[in-house]
Amino acid sequence: MTALIPAIAGTTFATLFSAALLALPAIIGVRRLVERRLLAPFNRDRLERSLVLGSSLLGAAGAVACSDLTAGFSDGRMASMLLGFIAPVPLGAVPWAAGELLSGASLRRWLALTAAVAASCATSWAAYALCFESDGIYLSAETGLMQLASGVVSGLCAAHAYLAVRGEPMESLPTQAVALERL
Repeated sequence: MTALIPAIAGTTFATLFSAALLALPAIIGVRRLVERRLLAPFNRDRLERSLVLGSSLLGAAGAVACSDLTAGFSDGRMASMLLGFIAPVPLGAVPWAAGELLSGASLRRWLALTAAVAASCATSWAAYALCFESDGIYLSAETGLMQLASGVVSGLCAAHAYLAVRGEPMESLPTQAVALERL
């Protein structure tokens, strides 16, 4: 049991670090823009849902590219650790930001963000434990493909969690309901 303490502490630190440094500025920016905007550009329909899912796929590809570039294309283990422990919080924030920007503030936007981040973290940590927890991982085409697959699964799980939890747009609710929600 004591052997797990460094792993748990490291995972906690990495998650808090990535949340504070990588995701928090985007969350603040999205919140300010959504609150100051008069009208959202899209309705909540099939197109908006497809755009949210597409943004999560692009976010996953970007997370894999950033982790591989940061590790220098030589250390597959470091790249996989970055993808597994630093990227999940920003990867969970990508579909949230896309959905809030495209269709307006959601009724349960903070719960939806939490659900997306939790889904992304859980799937990224599981993928790391299953695929990348061994010594001697070198960055190769196979490793890159496994990283891309784990990033795509994490991104899509985050997007589906966000879409399932977000609720109705605040703009479609009566003004009394919005006033009660803001209390």
